[in-house]
Amino acid sequence: MSLIHAELVEKLNFGDDAVLLAMDSAGVDEVLAAVKQAAQHGSAHLDHGATVHQFLIQAGTADIEFGVGTVVWRLDSALAAEIMELLTEMQVHPGSGHHYVDISKPADTLVLSQNEYPLDLLPPEAAFPPVA
Repeated sequence: MSLIHAELVEKLNFGDDAVLLAMDSAGVDEVLAAVKQAAQHGSAHLDHGATVHQFLIQAGTADIEFGVGTVVWRLDSALAAEIMELLTEMQVHPGSGHHYVDISKPADTLVLSQNEYPLDLLPPEAAFPPVA
């Protein structure tokens, strides 16, 4: 089982809206693999049950778009490299913690969070496969 949940959260970052990407250690591994694949091939899909994350590498972009059952990550290569570096650090130090990343839309900040949000605080579809 892995935990991956992305959402726009009001006032998460010192009173400002931010995109939260909450993961457990297995979720960090899956997101890192998808971002690496996108960096190498221009795009990648991460099917996480009820939510499909699509990672696209596009020059000059730093946008995250939420749809019904989809999250589209439009990242330029520098931002993808920064996210890969931070996720790799999370792999090396698998405790609880988070990192902030500058983005453009739908907020100015992405919060990469590992092991800070237990499943009971997140929607059930954050876990895949679903918890019985």
